[in-house]
Amino acid sequence: MLSLEKIYLAEEIANHPLTSKILQKTGFKPQILPRGESSPLPRALWEEGISLGKRILYLTRYQGRFFRRCPGTKAYLCCGYHIFHIGQGCPLDCTYCILQAYFNQPWLTFFVNVLEDGLKELQEALSRFTFLRIGTGEFTDSFALEELTSLNPHLIEFFARQENAVLELKTKTTGIDHLKDLPHRRRTILAWSLNAPSISRNEEKGAPPVEERLLAAQKAVSWGYPVAFHFDPIIRFPGWREEYAQTIEFLFEKIPPEEVCWISLGSLRFMPELKEIAWKRFPETKIFSNEFITGLDGKKRYFRPLRVELYSHLYGLIKKLAPHVCVYLCMESPEVWKEVFGFSPFSRGGLSRMLDEAAQRVCRIRSHNFRLAE
Repeated sequence: MLSLEKIYLAEEIANHPLTSKILQKTGFKPQILPRGESSPLPRALWEEGISLGKRILYLTRYQGRFFRRCPGTKAYLCCGYHIFHIGQGCPLDCTYCILQAYFNQPWLTFFVNVLEDGLKELQEALSRFTFLRIGTGEFTDSFALEELTSLNPHLIEFFARQENAVLELKTKTTGIDHLKDLPHRRRTILAWSLNAPSISRNEEKGAPPVEERLLAAQKAVSWGYPVAFHFDPIIRFPGWREEYAQTIEFLFEKIPPEEVCWISLGSLRFMPELKEIAWKRFPETKIFSNEFITGLDGKKRYFRPLRVELYSHLYGLIKKLAPHVCVYLCMESPEVWKEVFGFSPFSRGGLSRMLDEAAQRVCRIRSHNFRLAE
């Protein structure tokens, strides 16, 4: 998955122990950026440098907040997720990836102070909440740099000591063998992004096929990990009904429903500027050729009846094979929820509560009150 050509270091972390471990694995001689300089690429190459940036790793110290709420929008229902910010950028090259338009710095970035500073901040945050769902996969794939950083075992062991939180590691990759014998106590959920086979093949460049991801999930379950799955983005194309059915049927051939914390459904949506970037980089793609409307969050998305059709079809397939698995919609309105599921999350205490309860049930955690601790 990783095909690095250069590594840059911020001068202040050149002698950091984790920096040394990463460099030993690559064999690269890094270029050190002087204090105050934070750009491995000349600014003139930023716009053109997305593909180039996927082959450049920048190691630095993070000065901001590692722990934060997911940047949802008030216009749609948010799941109440929290982010543990370990870095940004992804070596995979999905045509629909929002990061192409979200960041103006296209290279891969990893924060080497995540263990000492990040975990300290996270421990302090956990003392303020009664229950949290936390993930590292918002601005990167949770396993994007794992072969170099070996970060996830540290996070899994940290969460194994917690009673009021679960960690979700989201990925499209399959390199999980180093997690086999860890004492995770079911506090870590290994989660895979899934799609129709042809979308995976044509639009998710660098990612393993869906079948291989599900075989990795099967291994994770055999090691005692709970799992989750994200159909996001769901994309309309000729034959979409049959192909999504194929993925869902294979999923439940390999994974017992009682080991699944949740399955999310989200349709293709994107910032307007992403389409031009993607067409320039991937002229063969057809996924942006449909008609789209501008949603309440300013992103382009399918017309509401088309979204409802997508969700209803996948939801029916899932419920037929796994009637008790928690299924939710990502960034949709209460009205769409009612059309697809026949209820709004508000009638069940809210989406955040639904997912907290699902996590506690599948991860076998004693229930907590659903409020911010005093």
